[in-house]
Amino acid sequence: MPQHPSASQPRSQMKTWPFLILIGLSTLSLTAEQAAPKNAPPPSVGSAIDQNLTKQISDILLECQTIKPGMTRADLAKVFTTEGGLSTPTWNHFVHRRCPYIKVDVEFTLSDPKQLGLEERPTDIISKISKPYLEWSIID
Repeated sequence: MPQHPSASQPRSQMKTWPFLILIGLSTLSLTAEQAAPKNAPPPSVGSAIDQNLTKQISDILLECQTIKPGMTRADLAKVFTTEGGLSTPTWNHFVHRRCPYIKVDVEFTLSDPKQLGLEERPTDIISKISKPYLEWSIID
């Protein structure tokens, strides 16, 4: 019967191999982490950033953050406008006034409990607003 290749090796050498493999893998892992820090963009990305576009989008995102639950539909209308598509007085999609691809979904509490089901009022209260998101325009 043939012997296993390790049978001809002394026991001390057999125990050394797993240790050497572990050291080698650890070295590779540490080298990879040092070469590519977490959250760092690839080197080629930095040169492609459009600083003007980045500033414009930053300004719009900051403006979007000014609208919060508790504000009115009239406050919302200073930053956003309605978009086509389905809506109700208690829920609608809105698009940013400077870019129709930047949108939010907004839920309202009607300002008057006697309001008719199809009536929107500037005094309706924002009860929930989504984070801004990008989407193509809806055309009715």
